[in-house]
Amino acid sequence: MLKTLLANKVRGGKWHTLYDKVFSERNLRWAASKVITNQGAAGVDRQTVEQLDDELLAEITKLQQELKAGTYRPQPVRRVEIPKPGTKGL
Repeated sequence: MLKTLLANKVRGGKWHTLYDKVFSERNLRWAASKVITNQGAAGVDRQTVEQLDDELLAEITKLQQELKAGTYRPQPVRRVEIPKPGTKGL
């Protein structure tokens, strides 16, 4: 399908923007499935993988709308310092 789309719809046979690929429902579902399959840890919002799985359609729809509108603002990354033996950090 992508080869056909590239040949028929894209100028010069090159993608000129990838942003619309980011918020495609197919790609968002795929990304969510990878997180769910890997049992990813809760983020700063403390939403668990089980909660994401339960609310997947609503979460994808909301994220997709925010990305399209340009209003999506990611939350800060949750950071955990891990002390390393033999270093003076922490």
